[in-house]
Amino acid sequence: MNNHQPTVKMYDALAPYYREYARKKAAYLNSVDRFVLDHIPDDAESLLDIGAGDGIRGMALAAHKNINYTVLSDISPEMIARCRELRPSDVWQAAMENLPYTDRRFDVIICLWNVLGHLDDRSNRVAALKEMRRLLSKQGSIFLDVNNRHNASAYGWLRVFGRIFLDALYPDDKRGDSSFDWEIGNESIPGMGHLFTPAEIEAIIKASGLSIQSKVAVDYHNGSQSALLLKGQLLYQLKTRREQQNELGPCLGKYLS
Repeated sequence: MNNHQPTVKMYDALAPYYREYARKKAAYLNSVDRFVLDHIPDDAESLLDIGAGDGIRGMALAAHKNINYTVLSDISPEMIARCRELRPSDVWQAAMENLPYTDRRFDVIICLWNVLGHLDDRSNRVAALKEMRRLLSKQGSIFLDVNNRHNASAYGWLRVFGRIFLDALYPDDKRGDSSFDWEIGNESIPGMGHLFTPAEIEAIIKASGLSIQSKVAVDYHNGSQSALLLKGQLLYQLKTRREQQNELGPCLGKYLS
């Protein structure tokens, strides 16, 4: 069972400053959004944003594609209050590994800005992706980005090659757990999250019954995209496994899309 209280406390505290913080990361966020928009079909009719924050991003993506049914979901009461102000089709206050039961299936599900990294172990991360798969329409796509422990653009090539060697010899998910402080204005907000390796997140994707349709690395500072997954955060388009027809081989699949 995941303990959500630290995450709720963190995002409740961040809520008044969320727009300001998002503006500082605009190069990265805009690059991710371009990837998402490029891969959403024009006939998509519904979108679910999991970990929606203040909801502005999910509503903007839906508007760009003329999607008329949009649901915003978050676990933070302060973020949920902001989502309601936007008047989406529905708002869910829910943990991502225990989403509501509904007959609705979504053409687009987004789980962006390392939302999955706020869950505290692999079993909960798999459970969350299984919930997304449950709510996905037959031809729908999930868009997921996560922090990359093997991001040489952020941590340097020497350090990353050391991490790759260590993680290959002694794999341990807990090695990716991190804590930090968000410095926003005069406020310092403590936070925590998880940095995934490409092999780790792709094993979680496979275990959840999903498969990778496309993937790219996105530089967290300038938003540049690369097929080499050592050059940024990890961004995926996922489908239910039966929809995936061209899986990459095991050697190339972890670091090159």
